[in-house]
Amino acid sequence: MARTFNVETDKLTTSDGEKTYMEVIKHYYDMGHEVASHTYEHKELQGLSEQDIGYQMNTLSDIIFKAMGKRPALMRLPTGSYDANALTVLKKLGYSVVNWDLDTNDWRAHDFTQEKSAYQEMDKDTTGTVGHITLEHEVYNQTVNELIPWAIEYVKAKNYQFVTASECIGAEPYQK
Repeated sequence: MARTFNVETDKLTTSDGEKTYMEVIKHYYDMGHEVASHTYEHKELQGLSEQDIGYQMNTLSDIIFKAMGKRPALMRLPTGSYDANALTVLKKLGYSVVNWDLDTNDWRAHDFTQEKSAYQEMDKDTTGTVGHITLEHEVYNQTVNELIPWAIEYVKAKNYQFVTASECIGAEPYQK
């Protein structure tokens, strides 16, 4: 969908159905999207041991590497949940954390009006923030078919520029 509007996006993935996801990951990468991690089993990292966090990150990293020949350096925390240990381990593993500041709540409500309001919050931003990262999930038809096309047009009409997550946070998308 984003390619239709000439917009770069980031695809954060878990591993359900490794072979299928390897094909999807490769497809996204070949289309020019950045591919990042969202843990192997979508587990919240808060409270997990270093070994368990390593398993979540390294197992998915291996799958992504098999699919596209690169390992992600970006990850988004499932549910946004973390603690100091999780951040320390992620840094040690070579990851930068990408978190959202605008949640569409598409995962909760499936209410188009409510989902649009997250983008409209940008108009009220007086913090001087340079950019925003929104949270939406492409597993929901309404998100893909209604919210994303609307959001792209809305954001472009406001003269905002779309950039990748790596550009937004000033980090490399892939590990060296």
